[in-house]
Amino acid sequence: MLNSLAYLGFHSIDAIGKMTLSEYYLRLEAYQLSELNDREKIAIQAWFNQTVQATTGKKNPKPKYRKFNQFFDRKEQELAIRNTFADDTLGISEKAKRHTSAEIFMRRVEQFKKLKAAGRIDPNAWKRAKKEGD
Repeated sequence: MLNSLAYLGFHSIDAIGKMTLSEYYLRLEAYQLSELNDREKIAIQAWFNQTVQATTGKKNPKPKYRKFNQFFDRKEQELAIRNTFADDTLGISEKAKRHTSAEIFMRRVEQFKKLKAAGRIDPNAWKRAKKEGD
């Protein structure tokens, strides 16, 4: 509720209560993408300041960053936000490619435990299916 009141523009607790979980996640993702736009604008201004001031080398100064995406990688940050909220991965970033199979397995085990606790997975379904097949 606090996120909805503070960041998502809600003013009524009743309106928050009527919102579905999927709508909440959609609004939260939209908010984070909006914040990313603001960060990009700030980064562009910082980039212009940096190109004037930040240099390397004393005799022949050169810019510290040659390209804007070295300074601010919007695609990587947007991909991270979208992967956080996506049901399935929209794309795999370079950083995400580094995950080991053990890390992926542990994440899937945690997801399984959450689904099982919520009653969305029946661990005995295979037994019933086997009895019905006999």
